[in-house]
Amino acid sequence: MLAAPQAIARVCASDSAYSHADSTVTGGGQGHTSATLVARQPIFDRDAAIWGYELLFRRPPDTENFPSEVDSNVATSSVIADGFSIVQPALLPNQKVLINFTAELLEQQIPKVLPAAQCGVEILENVVPSREVLRSLLHLKHDGYLLAVDDYVGQGELELFLKVADIVKVDVLGRPLRDVFGNVKDLKQYPCLLLAEKVEDQNTFQVCHRMGFDLFQGFFFSRPEIMRGKKLSASQAVKMRLLTKLSDENFSVAEIGEALRADVSLVYKLMKYLNSVHFSLPMKVRSVEHGIALLGSKKLKQWLCVTVLSELETAPMAKHVVSQAAQRGKFLELLGTGARGGVESNSLFLLGLFSLLETLLSVSLEDMLKDMPLDEEIVSALQGGESAYTPWLQLLTSYERAEWDETMAVMGQLGLSEERVVKAYEESLQWAMAFFD
Repeated sequence: MLAAPQAIARVCASDSAYSHADSTVTGGGQGHTSATLVARQPIFDRDAAIWGYELLFRRPPDTENFPSEVDSNVATSSVIADGFSIVQPALLPNQKVLINFTAELLEQQIPKVLPAAQCGVEILENVVPSREVLRSLLHLKHDGYLLAVDDYVGQGELELFLKVADIVKVDVLGRPLRDVFGNVKDLKQYPCLLLAEKVEDQNTFQVCHRMGFDLFQGFFFSRPEIMRGKKLSASQAVKMRLLTKLSDENFSVAEIGEALRADVSLVYKLMKYLNSVHFSLPMKVRSVEHGIALLGSKKLKQWLCVTVLSELETAPMAKHVVSQAAQRGKFLELLGTGARGGVESNSLFLLGLFSLLETLLSVSLEDMLKDMPLDEEIVSALQGGESAYTPWLQLLTSYERAEWDETMAVMGQLGLSEERVVKAYEESLQWAMAFFD
């Protein structure tokens, strides 16, 4: 842990000793919270592996849905803790979550409702480095919390924050490269990691990588970059043919068994999956047939789809893309059960799963889908057209980007409540994690 700079200590020294909060509000909300939409956005390291996530709420945690006798800080603590409890089970060891806090929340030591080992405190761009805020930050840092400065573009008034920060997030979207590089040079004097945020394409990622940034946040990883003339390898073509069969509703369990037995690596992965702690089966799986019987045809098809997709590419970032595709598929399937609009939950699973195929393989989606027996309305939605499935893709995109106004509008169109969406999001995160932990 970095020592608190003397300059900051002097700013805080004239005030009396700070009193720590005695109690902690844990996840679960203590019966007060209503569902609040929460999304996570990945943060990558220089090796394109996931370092952690930023956690975003539909609105700044407030108290409008709490009984009048509940203290506003307790209410806010409960909302934040509930949001963290949704994503915590899907965190891998050593992964962190960054959460935004206002000056008032920092002064009240609200971050202490969360575990320091997993959570970082992100200081919003409009927070002024007052004595009260700086004093609170020093206490949080002393207790093991990472401190991150948000939206840095060279503001001199943030210098006191920079002296205590573990991470500085530099906004790179739409800015001249010379200005961004100037920020990087200026920040080298501080003992902190540099995070490039709002990285929206692979070119920007590569440029920021060369500049020396340590961490990267944005949607560059999910934006497809089609390589003209690129064809699938022989191995990829075989797996795409299997995906084509699996997307056919008439593909029987017997045919699935044959496909499994033809690939020893798939058999091994199935056995490992079924015998993992996620199932807690009272007995070991004895054979492929036994495994098929335990899973059932629907779950087996889904498992095979995700597993085959994961074998199409092996780069670190590709693993996250597949994981996100799996989470997307399960999220839509859970939301689509009994939904209005004449869509099938099984089809929604495929819609979400295939929504990142272009990103994964850098091959035209049109070329990949032309031989798949998918419903024309699913194909139309995937290719950017209008169909009954289009709003579901819009929901995915706006939710992942925390564009809450659009998300709420699409939810209203589809007849989905916040409670249902939050529950489906939480379950889909945990379901997808079972494939990749």
